[in-house]
Amino acid sequence: MTRLSMVPPLVAVLALTTLAPEADAGARRSRPLRTAQTTCWDASGNVIACAGTAQDGDLRRGEPRAYQDNGDGTIRDQRTALTWEKLSDDGSIHDKDAMYTWAQAFEKIDDLNTPPCFAGFCDWRLPNVMELQTLVSWGNFDPSVSAPFDTGCVPGCTVLTCSCTLVSGYWSSTSAEHKPANAHVVGFGTGNVFNVPKTTTDSVRAVRGGS
Repeated sequence: MTRLSMVPPLVAVLALTTLAPEADAGARRSRPLRTAQTTCWDASGNVIACAGTAQDGDLRRGEPRAYQDNGDGTIRDQRTALTWEKLSDDGSIHDKDAMYTWAQAFEKIDDLNTPPCFAGFCDWRLPNVMELQTLVSWGNFDPSVSAPFDTGCVPGCTVLTCSCTLVSGYWSSTSAEHKPANAHVVGFGTGNVFNVPKTTTDSVRAVRGGS
């Protein structure tokens, strides 16, 4: 796939850590998620001790990741209140290798929302680019996700027995403002964000919930 442009990773994706009453909305606060990076390097790319470097791997600022496998083919992010579709390797609608144009991505969502609906919920949607970035773990690569999204992925496994992430771009519902024939994708090889033509084929992971 040809990537036309790259947007610097937007690390400051918010974790919904406080459920304050609406009347207290002015005082509500949230913190970014941790990047999950725990290693430090010098300017030449050599691993060094983190202590005192003030690098990300040293400070590890932000909310720690917290995921719950719901046992129904979904994973709940306890920081963002988003529930994510798990992906499989079984040739089903959830198969990690299935590729879609942007228009076809919305068709997949429609299929998940067709009764009886995936996991019993009929409000699945294509995530926006900020939501999709909350899944990126900059402490991993190929794929750059946390373990709950890359566990036990073997041929024939289902969303009830494994969790897969293809090293590819994943569609967001966010169009490129400067070029609306393109949409943003998050690449889960390294966690970069790109915008590509909506006629390109990429992966899809559905989401529901959140604020």
